[in-house]
Formats: sequence, C-alpha cells, structure tokens
Amino acid sequence: MDKLFFVVTGSSSGLGLEISKMLLDSDNHSVIGLDINETEIQSTDFHFIESDLSNRSSVNKLVEEISKLSGDSLYGLVNVAGISVGKSIVGMNDEDWDKMIEVNLTAPALLISKLQDSMMDGGRIVNVSSPVSITGSNKPGYSVSKAGMHGLTMSVAKNLGPRNILVNTVFPGPMITGMTQKWSQEKRDSIATESFLGRLTTPEEVANGIKFLLDPSTTGITGSVLDFTAGSMFTH
Repeated sequence: MDKLFFVVTGSSSGLGLEISKMLLDSDNHSVIGLDINETEIQSTDFHFIESDLSNRSSVNKLVEEISKLSGDSLYGLVNVAGISVGKSIVGMNDEDWDKMIEVNLTAPALLISKLQDSMMDGGRIVNVSSPVSITGSNKPGYSVSKAGMHGLTMSVAKNLGPRNILVNTVFPGPMITGMTQKWSQEKRDSIATESFLGRLTTPEEVANGIKFLLDPSTTGITGSVLDFTAGSMFTH
C-alpha cells in the first residue's frame, strides 16, 4: 500500500510534535512537518521544512515543496501552529494583530486553498482552534484568529464535502506547549482548577483526538468541534 502523506504545522513542539509522532507510528504514514524551529523527530518517513507562516510569500513556496514530496498521496492536513503576542485592546499595536492573523488564520486558509487540489478525495483536514474563540482572551487578536479557524472549518467542510473530504475543528484544553511553557506553577495550578478534571489537558490526549479525526475509518464527522476542554470553557 502506498504511504499516505500528512502535513502538520507547528510540528516541532507541543501538540504538533505529539500528533506527528502518533502518525509516524503507522507503517503507511509519512509526515511533512512545518515549523520555524528545528525538530527532534528522526525518521525516514518524516520530512521537515523550516517555515515562517507569518510570511505569505513563503507559504506559497511551501506549497510547491509539499506537493513535490507528497505527489498524489496527500491525505491529511493538520493546522496546529499558532502564536499569541502583544497586549490587550489597551496598548495593542498593528504589528501584533497582523502577525497573529497571518500565522493563526491566513496561513491555514492559504495552505488549505492551495493544497486541496492535490489532496486525495476522502482526505482529512483538522484545524486547531481554542476555547478562547468563544470565551475571549486578554489578547483580542488571538481570540479573533481562533474564532476564524472554526468559520474556516465550516466553509471548507461545505466546499469540499462533495469530495468526501472531512474538515473539523479541535478545541484543546489549557495545556503546556511551546507557547505556554513559561507559565508559573501558580498559574498552572490556578488554571487547572477551572477544569472539571482538576488538571491541565495533555498534548497526548488532544493528539489522540486529532488522530481519531484523521483516521480513514472515522467517517460521517465533518464541520464539527471536538472539545478537549474538560469543561473549563464553561467555568471562565
């Protein structure tokens, strides 16, 4: 059987790293990892492309490289990469807003738009959003970009439904990733109390959910949200 190719953005740390590793556990999967940082993954089935998703012209070049690597075997795309920079609406500057929109929303939209032609019918797309898309966060640019992710999911699910390409959103609960690793222990403990489970979510848990959505045996689920917040979204 020919290998199925999956593109994972933000593949060098946190959730992107975990889902990349899980996909590589299957003998018939190859992963193309996109990240601005180097990767720890050592596998002949892993193809790393250093990527700056805040640069729109570089995204266009990425598509060319991805298409060369995957050929006609591109099956899945997982948009994990995200950034949170800047301040609240008080003191927010244009550059921070633009960068969050470019990385968190525009890059995923461009990747989907430019890769869907070469994606296999029956393929899978997963967009990683955030519960703050509903509850709000201190940084409006982050909340807005993540809210846009599910709007993107719904539109693409409708557009690509005739090709049986399933498109879904995942809401991770608060977890320790590259973006949150500087949280103090006090902050981690405080956030954990908002979860019905009394703890933070793990990247492994969310990666398992993404793997489920990507599995060819998972059918009939599209335009949906897989919620891994353990109830914390309702305690904000």
